[in-house]
Amino acid sequence: MPEDTIFPDNIDHSIPWHLKFDDMLPRLSWYWWWWIFFMDNPDRSRKPMQLMILWSTKYTDDIQINDVPWASKKLPTRKDGVLRFNGMTAAWWYDGENMWDPILLKETDFEVREGELRPLDNGGDYRFFGSSQSYGVNIVDEQHDFRFELTPWNDYLQKHRFNENYYTGRYSYNIMKIYGMKLRGRIGGKRVTGSGYFQRVNVNAPAMPWYWGLVHCQSGSFIHYFSPFIGPQIFRSKGEQRSMLDWGDISLSRSILFYHRESDTEYSFGKKNIKFSHDIQGNVPVFHIKGEDDEKRIHMVLKAYSRATWRFQQPRRFGLKSVLYYNEYPAILKEFLFEKKDGSLKVNKGELGNTHANFEHTWGKML
Repeated sequence: MPEDTIFPDNIDHSIPWHLKFDDMLPRLSWYWWWWIFFMDNPDRSRKPMQLMILWSTKYTDDIQINDVPWASKKLPTRKDGVLRFNGMTAAWWYDGENMWDPILLKETDFEVREGELRPLDNGGDYRFFGSSQSYGVNIVDEQHDFRFELTPWNDYLQKHRFNENYYTGRYSYNIMKIYGMKLRGRIGGKRVTGSGYFQRVNVNAPAMPWYWGLVHCQSGSFIHYFSPFIGPQIFRSKGEQRSMLDWGDISLSRSILFYHRESDTEYSFGKKNIKFSHDIQGNVPVFHIKGEDDEKRIHMVLKAYSRATWRFQQPRRFGLKSVLYYNEYPAILKEFLFEKKDGSLKVNKGELGNTHANFEHTWGKML
């Protein structure tokens, strides 16, 4: 790679605009910025509204996203403080009654500079911009008018977190997260309020299945879980919810995190203390998540009320079909209980206030 494509070692990777791409791997390296927004629904008889937007590029000559073909025409390069690349902008929208998936799936060139990620599209404004005190996201074109502002919530949630891990000397990932920010904005001119969650991710490895979930609580508390895994589900190549291959997961890692706002305390559970299970009800999944160790226990049930699906396919490799189904589910927190075994703290669902949730179940693989 040209020398000017490599970020200096002193770059602060906790800033959203700073992409680390000095170790790219053909077919495998994948980069994305991703926001999910939860919005209060004025009509209480309808489900909470949600919107996801993704700006992404992959180091590949041939990939299909929901049967739309794409290939990288411009690898990430950085010069004079500007990052340039070719990629895709994608979004889905749940309006409280119906899922619109996708509302946006478009190839563009991108420019990223301090304070702004801009798809270069004459037909629309799909920018992510601002700073930690006020981020903005626009999805504005002839058919859509979403304008969101994200501002600080509390010190724990709004912190910009970065971590990097190596599976082997060659395979790795890094991720920057913002657990939560307050949202206010307009949809078609109508005011909305809610919250937002952000990730910037770089994967330099084969993409394997995972379970992931997130709950924002009115109280300022926060719940998160994640478990990448291998097993028979890597051979799933269809989008149906039920599969004979949905068994035998071998977890690569597991984590549950619960931040209790009232005590300003983070509680976590590690791999050996966590169990996941799920079933299908009405063609959408219900997940049961449990964690327990010597000091504490947690239990929650998340039930989906809609589904958005992204199907990624690359040409076969090693004789295997390379297809990944990335499923996102707007969800209701049906049950929740956290307690310390010494009796000093017990938190039930009602104490969290109103909640907004989303979870993911991804199957297949990208090699």
